[in-house]
Amino acid sequence: MKVQTQTGRFTESKARLLDKAGYAYSLDRQMYVNRKAKKAFSVNFIQDHSDDEIQKSIRERTNGTGWHFYFSGKPSKSVIRELELVLG
Repeated sequence: MKVQTQTGRFTESKARLLDKAGYAYSLDRQMYVNRKAKKAFSVNFIQDHSDDEIQKSIRERTNGTGWHFYFSGKPSKSVIRELELVLG
C-alpha cells in the first residue's frame, strides 16, 4: 500500500500517525486529542498539513503545563478557554 503525504486531505496515513501517538478523535469537538500530551489537532489542521508536518507537531516538546492547540487559523481566546475547560 502506498502511503500518501499530500496536504488538503485527511489520509489514512495521517490517521495512523495520530493513532500511533495516542490521539483519539473527539466527535463533539471534531479534533484529535491526546490528554496525556495536552495537545489537540483540528481536522482542518490535519487536512491542511502534510504527514511530515503533523509528525513534527506531534513530536514538538511542550512544557506540559498547558494545552497546545493546532488549528489552520487562529482561534479566538474564548474558543481556547472553552477547550481548556472541557479537556481539563
